[in-house]
Amino acid sequence: MLSYALLKWAHVLVMGYWLGSELVINALTHYIVRSTSLPADERMRLWDFLLDVDQHVRNAMIMSVPLGFSLAAYLGLVPIAGVSMGWLWILSALWFWYMWLVHWRRKSPQGATLARWDWRLRYLLIALFAGSALWSLVTGFPYAAPWLALKVLLFAAGMVCGIFVRYYIREAYRSALPAIAAGRATAVDNAEFALLMRKGTWALVVLWMLLFAIGALGALKPAFG
Repeated sequence: MLSYALLKWAHVLVMGYWLGSELVINALTHYIVRSTSLPADERMRLWDFLLDVDQHVRNAMIMSVPLGFSLAAYLGLVPIAGVSMGWLWILSALWFWYMWLVHWRRKSPQGATLARWDWRLRYLLIALFAGSALWSLVTGFPYAAPWLALKVLLFAAGMVCGIFVRYYIREAYRSALPAIAAGRATAVDNAEFALLMRKGTWALVVLWMLLFAIGALGALKPAFG
């Protein structure tokens, strides 16, 4: 029971870490958008700092996976235990390492290739989580409780929101950010940058709603049917 309580505490802490990081990133994003009077190098330094802070979101997302499945295993709701649970933690650690590798090498010649594989990995995981959750809602396997299957499905949806945020950031690199970094941004460039970041904010709003719903399902464990 002590191990379960510690895991539960860590899982709740990670969810708070995730939400808090998202709020900080969103505030900093819109500060950078509005700071059109700053010198270009200072504005880009703030943008690089924002990307560093954004890693906290990824930290929390990845850590929530083995923590959540470990809690479910304690309740006997997933067919993962012993060696298979150990492999889940190892694979999560490898994902964590690769996520940081992509960040550290983003400005290197290998950066674009690493990022592409990062996107592909996320597509695969979204399909795995969503597919297993939907299958469980129909058959009751591999997640023995409908509320747990819904949590996994909402987590997959949250990962989709993250993909949308990264898409808008990528679009900013293709359109407005080169001019901003060069110190020749026009009103059109700044407006385009602001529009893309607003679209990213809407994806974040959906993600926040999903995270609150995930937390509620975990706390209430509602019965269905």
